[in-house]
Amino acid sequence: MNNLKIKKPLISYFPLAAIIIAGASLSSASFANDISYSIRSDTEQTGITENYFELGLVYVVGSSPSFGEESNWANLGLIINGSYTWNNFFIESYSESGNGLVVGYNAINNDNWSLDLTVTTDWFQSNYENTGRYPDLNNKDYSDPLTVGGRLTGYLGNNIVQFSVNQDATGDHNGTTVSALIGRNWQVRNWNFHGIVGVEYASAKLNDFYIGVSETRAASTRFDFFDEGASSYEAGDSVSFSTEFGVTYPITEDWVFRVTGRVVTISDEITDSPYYVNKDSVATSFRTSLSFVF
Repeated sequence: MNNLKIKKPLISYFPLAAIIIAGASLSSASFANDISYSIRSDTEQTGITENYFELGLVYVVGSSPSFGEESNWANLGLIINGSYTWNNFFIESYSESGNGLVVGYNAINNDNWSLDLTVTTDWFQSNYENTGRYPDLNNKDYSDPLTVGGRLTGYLGNNIVQFSVNQDATGDHNGTTVSALIGRNWQVRNWNFHGIVGVEYASAKLNDFYIGVSETRAASTRFDFFDEGASSYEAGDSVSFSTEFGVTYPITEDWVFRVTGRVVTISDEITDSPYYVNKDSVATSFRTSLSFVF
């Protein structure tokens, strides 16, 4: 059955300390340029991002592989976005990026390229809507392993490219992700249209940590969402592809309206897990948000 289901509220967490710092306005420039923010804000130069804080509401509908038969879902929640930079150190959180909270240091910055060294709680925040990993994962109780990595951003004509590598730093799974994104925007009067395409590799250790099933667990435990007679499963590495198209419209100087549609491929290495009853190979989502920029 493909009935609509309402999930728990979606909240992009941003620690109180970061909120306070963002409002301090100790610096007006930031070297932290997440590609999703750069394109939506029409940033045309590396290293130029205003410190800001944004609060709003988002409504998302979509379809994806799931632990139950229902593949369609809807979600109403709060978005808390913001960034702040001081002496090349930065902290940022963008609900549209697919990352969790990111803390980093801008090591290299010139006219065309910027290299950031990052620490993030990326894994759990990056669900299928953004990367193609682990649809319906918030049905499972996992913490957010700390990851370290790097992010290289380049401005090539009208296009922005971004390459990222993240490695588990906690020893929970020792997993790795590698991603590449390219996007650009088109300004039509006050409407800022954008498109982004990307590819992401996730290592077998990472996948198996989240959706693998050990022989012991398969033999001793049965879950409501397991297929009858489910056996153990060791997940392999995976590659997913994504495409996104959206528009940002500033209603006033402070109020911003956004609409974004996404299509993401889901690897068989993910959906072959016994956790998944609905094994669709593609996930789609459509989100709309209204936010106030302080």
